[in-house]
Amino acid sequence: MVQPVARSFYANTPFARLKGYRYGDPDKPVVVVQGGISASGQIWKADESGWWQSLHPLFSELTDVQVISFDYPGGIGGSECPSVPLTVQQHSEAIRHALKQETDNLQAWIGGSFGGVLGLQYAADHPTELPRLSAIGAAHKPSVHSALLRYFQQALIQRCDDKQSGIILARALAMLSYRTAEEFEQRFNHADDAFEYLLYQGEKLLKQNGNGCRSLFTHLTPILNDYSINPTRVQAKVQLVDFNNDAIAPPSLVNELESLLPNPFGRVTIETPFGHDGFIKNVEQYQSALTHFLTESELESV
Repeated sequence: MVQPVARSFYANTPFARLKGYRYGDPDKPVVVVQGGISASGQIWKADESGWWQSLHPLFSELTDVQVISFDYPGGIGGSECPSVPLTVQQHSEAIRHALKQETDNLQAWIGGSFGGVLGLQYAADHPTELPRLSAIGAAHKPSVHSALLRYFQQALIQRCDDKQSGIILARALAMLSYRTAEEFEQRFNHADDAFEYLLYQGEKLLKQNGNGCRSLFTHLTPILNDYSINPTRVQAKVQLVDFNNDAIAPPSLVNELESLLPNPFGRVTIETPFGHDGFIKNVEQYQSALTHFLTESELESV
């Protein structure tokens, strides 16, 4: 059983100093788990307040793996914020350098949103190093719609005289892009209530992380506007999980990704009112497929 309690560590890389978290026996094969741009490597906590806590029940039943997760450079957490934003490829390389210091038995990568993009980048750049990848709510390139939404987030950060207001509004717009019109119709009786909810999410981010969270919109959000990964280079078995009304990784892009992958290993498309945030909200609906993906062929011990 992989307990929801982590031991933290640091790793120096050519790109930034990374803070990592290890869950489980350090002698077991490694599964990397990476979440979205606002994620911490503290994906699970004993008090159930981890960033991707809903994923832990899957791992609570596994005894033959350990899990490693990292804070992102320029993100929320203990990793270094470089003076110049890293590219998607450099983020992937930073994690690779950190992993090389911790293990020689990388068996799988589970990535949600940004974490899935980095998993695809890693697998494309180092085809022989990653046996399997589950990319959840992620594609090999950005959708035009999602890039436009991020452009507006960056404009808010750059043009608001009040820096805190810029953070609040940029986060509110990001939250709007992660969810769907269907959810807002079901959840709110009036647009004023929905607007207050979105502003609250921005204020919550600022309150919990201070002005340092501005780097989410200067160091991470912009790099997702122009990345491009060649899926034909990916030799890993790749499982895809996508969501019917996801504006960030729409099914049309996931269709294209699936058609280009040499070794696709099934796809789960989920109907959800939560849009992109389905990767957190709808874990129960893809948990059995993900469990099968991780265990269909026993992960080899060292």
